[in-house]
Amino acid sequence: METASADIPDSPVLTRRTLLRGGAVAGLGAIVPASSVFAVLDDPGAGGAEPSADGLMLTKFKDPLRTPPVLRPVARGGHDELTVRMRTADVRVHSELPAVRMWTYEGSHPGPTIETVRGRRLRVAWENHLTGTVPVTAVDFGRPGGPAPDPLSNYPGTQGCQEVPGVAGLQPWAAVHLHGMLTGGGNDGWMENLVAPGDVQLSAYPNDQAATTLWYHDHTHHVSRFSVYAGLAGLFVCRDEEERALGLPKGRHEVPLVLSDRNFALDASGALTGRLVHKVEMVGTKLMRAHAAPYTLVNGVIWPYLEVDPRWYRLRIANTANSRIYRLMLLADGRPVPGAFQVIGTDQGLIDKPLPVDGALNLSPGERADVLVDFSAFRGRSLKLVNTMEGVPPGASSAKNDLLEPDVMQFRVAGRGSAGRFTPPTVLSSTFERPTHHDLPHDRAPRWVVLAGPGTANMPELWEMEEVADADAAGIVFPSAGVIQVKDAEGTVTTLRRTAMQYDDGGAFTVEHDSVEIWKYLNLAASPHPMHIHLAHFHVLSRENYDVTGFDRTVRGSARPIAFLKAVEPDPHERGLKDTVRVGTAGQILPGPNGTPGELVTVAARFPVVGRGVHHCHMLEHEQHMVRPLVVAPAAHDPAGGHH
Repeated sequence: METASADIPDSPVLTRRTLLRGGAVAGLGAIVPASSVFAVLDDPGAGGAEPSADGLMLTKFKDPLRTPPVLRPVARGGHDELTVRMRTADVRVHSELPAVRMWTYEGSHPGPTIETVRGRRLRVAWENHLTGTVPVTAVDFGRPGGPAPDPLSNYPGTQGCQEVPGVAGLQPWAAVHLHGMLTGGGNDGWMENLVAPGDVQLSAYPNDQAATTLWYHDHTHHVSRFSVYAGLAGLFVCRDEEERALGLPKGRHEVPLVLSDRNFALDASGALTGRLVHKVEMVGTKLMRAHAAPYTLVNGVIWPYLEVDPRWYRLRIANTANSRIYRLMLLADGRPVPGAFQVIGTDQGLIDKPLPVDGALNLSPGERADVLVDFSAFRGRSLKLVNTMEGVPPGASSAKNDLLEPDVMQFRVAGRGSAGRFTPPTVLSSTFERPTHHDLPHDRAPRWVVLAGPGTANMPELWEMEEVADADAAGIVFPSAGVIQVKDAEGTVTTLRRTAMQYDDGGAFTVEHDSVEIWKYLNLAASPHPMHIHLAHFHVLSRENYDVTGFDRTVRGSARPIAFLKAVEPDPHERGLKDTVRVGTAGQILPGPNGTPGELVTVAARFPVVGRGVHHCHMLEHEQHMVRPLVVAPAAHDPAGGHH
C-alpha cells in the first residue's frame, strides 16, 4: 500500500513513556498526576464509572449498554419480506464524545437485529440511501525496524501518520453479505456486484438453518475494511421450535453483545472530535500488525455497563471487529470467575450440551458464540468483561496490557431479585451430530490452503495447493518457491505445490453440490487468521501444532518438512457447526523470540448451495490479499465429473 508523503497535523499524543518521565495526563476531567493514573489502572474497581488509561480521555462504564432495535419481516404468502435501508447517520457512542458520522443500516450502529423463524423463506431489499464519501480518515505510520513496541494505533489522533491515498474520496457503493446464511451465489452479496446510492440489492434467503446468530455486513471488494469500520454491520437471529422448547433466558435476559473497536481524531486542542480514524502500522508497503484500535465498543457504545438481575442470562456474542481477536474473561474483584461462560451454541446453532469454558473465550473476527452466564452469586457487585492477551494475567499492570485497554464492559448485578428457576438443560439439541468416520470422504484428497506471512508484495498470502505424487516430489530441489512438505503425526510426508495465490490467478476450487470435503488450513505465519468459507458450513475435526522453522521465508518454500508437534483440543465454541475458524494462536500480537508454533486446522465442509463464492481471511485488513474464488456446481455441470 502506498502512502502520501505529508504528515497529517494533529495534537500531541500522550504515551506511557510521558507518564514514566513524571508527566501529567489531560483528558480525565482535569490534569491528573501520573501516580494517580497508575492508582486508577491498578484498582480492579468496585463498581461505577472509571477513568480510562492515559491519553484515552473517555470515562469507562459511564453509559448504559444499548440493545439494537429488532426488525421482523412481514409475511407475504408463502415467504417473508423485509426492506433494510443503508443510511448515513450521526451516532452517539459515548456521552463524552461528539456524535460520530457513520454509514449504517437503518440509522443505528450496529444495525437492527433481524429476527426470523426457520423455514420461512426470506426476501430482503437492501436499499442504498448512503450519502457522502466514506466517513473515515485512513492513515498509516511506521518506522524502519518496526513493529514499534508502543504503536501509535494505541492512541487517538493522527499525529505522526500519513494519509492513505484514495480512501477519502470513496463513494458509497455497497454489497451486503449475510454471513453464515446458506444461499446461492446469486444472493450471497458477491463482493463485486455493487449497488450505488438509489439502487437496491435484492436477495432471497432459504432461511432453513438451525436457530442461531448470523450477522450481516458490507462486503465490497478492496474496501470492506473501511465500509465495515464506518458502521455497516448488524445481527441476524433465526429461531426454531427446538430452541423455544428449551426455555432459555429470553426478553431482557437474552442480550446480544456485538464487539468491535474504533479510533478517533483529535482537534487542535487535543479533544476527541468523533471523526473515525482507521490507523495501521506499515513500514514502506509492509503491514506490520493487524488493525487494533484503543476504544472497545459493545453494541455501538464505548465501554458500556449493563444492569443485570442475579440470575442466568443468555449472551449472544459476535466479534465484528476488523481484525482484533477477543480472549474474553469475566472478572470479579480483578480475578477470573471460573467457568463463567457455558457455551450452548456456535456460529451455526446449538450444540448437544452446555460446555464450560476453561480460561478465555476466544473469538476471532466473524465468529459468534452463544453462552449462558449465572450472575446469582454476585448480588450487589460489579463484574468486568475483559479482553486478555496470551501470557498476560488478567489485571496485570503491563504496558502492553494497559495500552490495549483490556476492559470491554461492566455488569452491575442487582442486590435484590429472584434468581428464577432456570437450570441449563443437560441436552440442548437432540438433532446435533458431529461427523463420524463414515461421513467423511475417503475417495478424494483433501483441499490444502497454506497461510503464509508477507511475501514479495509485503502482504500476507493465501496459497491454494495441490498434492504432488511421491515420484514427482523426488525430483524437486528443496527449498523451492511455493512447495511445502508436511510431516504428520504418523510420520507420513505430503508434498504440496502452490497452484494459486492472487484473487485473479485464474481457476478456482470447484466443489460438487451437496458434497462433503476435507479442508486443511496450515498457518506458517506469526499471526492467526480467521478463515471463512462462503456457501458452506463445517465442523472442526482437529487442531494441531506444527514446527514451521523448516519454512524458508526468503525462498517461500520448505527447506525441511513442516513437522507435527502435538494435538490441541478445539475450544468449546468450536465443537459445533461453524462458518469461520481461527487458524493460529489466539491473542498473539508478535512472534516470540523463538517463533510461534504453526497450526494445522482440519475441517469437514458441506456445500449444500450452488454458485460462485469466495473463501478468505476475515481479518479485513488481510481480506483483499487473502481471498480466492470458489465455485459450487451440480455434479452434471462439474467438468471434473466428466461433463465438458
